[in-house]
Amino acid sequence: MSHNPSQPSSSELVELHVFYVPEGSWNYKLNTISIEVINKFISAGFIRVSPQLTLQALRLRLGEFLGEDAVAEKFLFLKCIGNNLAVVKEKQEPELKLKSFAPPYVCNVTF
Repeated sequence: MSHNPSQPSSSELVELHVFYVPEGSWNYKLNTISIEVINKFISAGFIRVSPQLTLQALRLRLGEFLGEDAVAEKFLFLKCIGNNLAVVKEKQEPELKLKSFAPPYVCNVTF
């Protein structure tokens, strides 16, 4: 089996944890979620992706990772800002790479 140089090896992939956020957790006025309610999130599992992939590219490939019935438009990317998780704006998705959403760069939150 030959290695495709454009595809990272398994050891170069990062694991991202995907969660479902229950209704009522959002502060719609600020478009944030307090990290205090993170323990109410429901795990959808982990996906292994290249750290160089952008959020926009991941959105386009969500069906590969989560099943074809996944609706990419319903997924939001959250970034830790102080004591809250804020929604990443769509215009930022082409610029932000997944490596900034993987350990050790993610919020230090204990469930």
